Amino acid sequence: MVTQNTGTKPRSPGAPYCNNCGYDLTALTDSSKCPECGRPLVEVLARGPRVLESGKRYRSKAMLFGLPVIDVALGPKGGELRGRAKGVIAVGDIATGLLAFGGLARGLVAVGGMAVGAFAIGGLAIGLFTAIGGGAVGGIAVGGGAVGLVASGGGAVGFVAQGGGAYGYYARGGGAGGAHVISMQPPVTSPAAVEFFERFCWLVGSFQPNSLSMLSQAAVPLVATVAVAAGVALVALFALRREPNEH
Repeated sequence: MVTQNTGTKPRSPGAPYCNNCGYDLTALTDSSKCPECGRPLVEVLARGPRVLESGKRYRSKAMLFGLPVIDVALGPKGGELRGRAKGVIAVGDIATGLLAFGGLARGLVAVGGMAVGAFAIGGLAIGLFTAIGGGAVGGIAVGGGAVGLVASGGGAVGFVAQGGGAYGYYARGGGAGGAHVISMQPPVTSPAAVEFFERFCWLVGSFQPNSLSMLSQAAVPLVATVAVAAGVALVALFALRREPNEH
């Protein structure tokens, strides 16, 4: 049987190996680098079955603000178990950018499993201005659980709070507590709360403890987030049109 020489020697299962080139490091005792690719062992030493490099990588040549306009890094590739994307528009397992999408997303507008940014949408969203998610913390926060200056959720805490359970200076909900309250259980109606929520209905939306009311409460943060995201996308599109032509 003829075997092809791939530049690496065979490995036994569970043996230490270089996660960059796949070289078997079992007998290596007198070097701090991989003999095959020269990478430091502290960076590439791994054990067990080698991770299949099924990930995707793309980076645009066009640059803006010192960043690639688009950077995509998904899945394991090039020795990375998780893709780390950084660009004006970043898409990755861990994404950082003006417009970021990822398992962990960080940016001006961040969308992901966990999203942190000025405007954030995610399973857990932390936003300076707006946050929408299963759990939301932000200036205007809407979620299953919400904490913010203005908070709307199944449970909500904020200067203004509304939800199934709500606590704030101005609060309304199925059960609400605070200085000025509209509460169903126990029944409490504060004139100051009624006046406040009527005056700022454009911001806080309508209130009934159901999913439709949650959509109305999310309208302002959602519109603001989409508007900023659209602005970033337009700037990125303009920059891509000026991308260097290889031909």
